[in-house]
Amino acid sequence: MVWESGQQLQNGKYTIEKELGEGGFGITYLARDNNGNFVVIKTLNDAIQRRADFAKFQQDFINEAIKLAKCNHPHIVKIYEVINEDDLWCMVMEYIDGEDLGTLVENHGVLSEDIALKYIQQIGEALTVVHNNGLLHRDIKPQNIMIRSGKSEVVLIDFGIAREFIENRTGTHTQMLAPGFAPIEQYDVKAKRGAFTDVYALAATLYSLLTGELPTIAPMRAIGTEIEEAKKINSEISDRVNHAIIQGMEIKPENRPQSINEWLSLLKIQTSNFVIYPTAKLIIEDKIIRDFKNYVDYNSNNAGYLIHHREHRKDPTLHYHITISDTHAFNFGGNGFSVFRTPKQSKRAKYINLLPKKEVLDRCLIAYELFKDWDYGILGWNCEHFARLVTTGKAISYQVKESPLAFLNNNGYHPLAKEMMDKTYRKTNS
Repeated sequence: MVWESGQQLQNGKYTIEKELGEGGFGITYLARDNNGNFVVIKTLNDAIQRRADFAKFQQDFINEAIKLAKCNHPHIVKIYEVINEDDLWCMVMEYIDGEDLGTLVENHGVLSEDIALKYIQQIGEALTVVHNNGLLHRDIKPQNIMIRSGKSEVVLIDFGIAREFIENRTGTHTQMLAPGFAPIEQYDVKAKRGAFTDVYALAATLYSLLTGELPTIAPMRAIGTEIEEAKKINSEISDRVNHAIIQGMEIKPENRPQSINEWLSLLKIQTSNFVIYPTAKLIIEDKIIRDFKNYVDYNSNNAGYLIHHREHRKDPTLHYHITISDTHAFNFGGNGFSVFRTPKQSKRAKYINLLPKKEVLDRCLIAYELFKDWDYGILGWNCEHFARLVTTGKAISYQVKESPLAFLNNNGYHPLAKEMMDKTYRKTNS
């Protein structure tokens, strides 16, 4: 299914303008939002949709979108939100009005060393943020680096084959690569990947920006074909930069600098240690979040309270929920998360110091994002533990004395959950 010009998504929120391109996994469209602003929408292409393991690709797509959205940096393309259109997950991203570095070099010739290093520093700092979030880009090349129109700054785009990595862990990887810029390990689906994988591609990108040439592909180099040194092609390249390119493009991964910062130091580039935290906006517009947004009322005098009820008269367990309006509550329980009408027989919990109402309501969605995939239930977590974490910031079960099962899950205590909740709330509301 390819979307045509004029097709509307999300009930008219976005309108497709045209297809921008298609790769091995994804297809990308230019669209306008309902305010007339350009955005880019990327989703999985028809070939992937027809695969038997499409569901796994969908889940990987969502997981990586969440991680990429946290890579908030001025030199990384912004992901605004993830939407679901006809059971197909899509990323809505920033539209960069400008030219890519590959086209720039092709049309206007090689860059000066000073300008090239300025752009490489910007992308290097962006990649450090990507790597710190447990991701590799795996497709760094001049065509995936855009210059913002009218500005001397670049943006890293096209994270279509970005993947999670654990340093020096061997796994099975999808073989998608850019010849000349991909290191040798990307030609082996079971080879180890790490930050050193993107180091090679960034060094190869610098080579291309300064020489106008495509580097010799890694498999040819691995069997003995020499790569021509950048300085022999462009005599204006300094010995320092020429050496850094050689080091960054070592065939054997262990011989390369093991991090972007280590490689940048060979160029005598000092990184700025740029840090920016993600905004409070939650990017996954699934049913739980839609229901929450439909029913939450931040102005309600009855929102932000802890309530409890029993399923039936002889029920030995109290069930805890958080009110989000005059009529609805938010639940964490053995069956997952849900938004539902407040039970008629529920009572407000007493003798408990609650957090401010807005913080309680904000924490409901944060808890959903953080913990929706965690195990809970009899031997895991219980709903009152989640409720206390959201409404009071503490992490001890309410019904220690009432529930015969409380001891099985350490009375609902989980210090990591509290740490994650508090840290995320501080970051998203800073």
